[in-house]
Amino acid sequence: MTEAQASRITVTERERALEQLSHHLGTGRLSLTEFDERSAIAAAATTKGQLAELFADLPGVTPPAPSAPTVNALQRLRTIAAVISIVAVVLAVATGNWLWLLAGTGTIVAFVVQRMR
Repeated sequence: MTEAQASRITVTERERALEQLSHHLGTGRLSLTEFDERSAIAAAATTKGQLAELFADLPGVTPPAPSAPTVNALQRLRTIAAVISIVAVVLAVATGNWLWLLAGTGTIVAFVVQRMR
């Protein structure tokens, strides 16, 4: 078994495999008995190789690859807060007006509250 086949799968990949098996059942490629057997194996699968075996004799050998990962919303929020903080400090130092720090903090709080709604 190759390293890619031995890598562990996620719950999303397992669910995607079950959806594909349902599709193959609906198109008549699998009997109900085969579907039940393969679904049980897919539900218990832990590696990509185990899932690949389920689709070896079906069109589209393996379930489709997961979509590109989305950027974590919390990471994006941290980045925005950091940029706003840096800009507020630079403006406060450059102008000598420390109210920029208050404005920067208020902007971050307002943005966080809006995103939580």
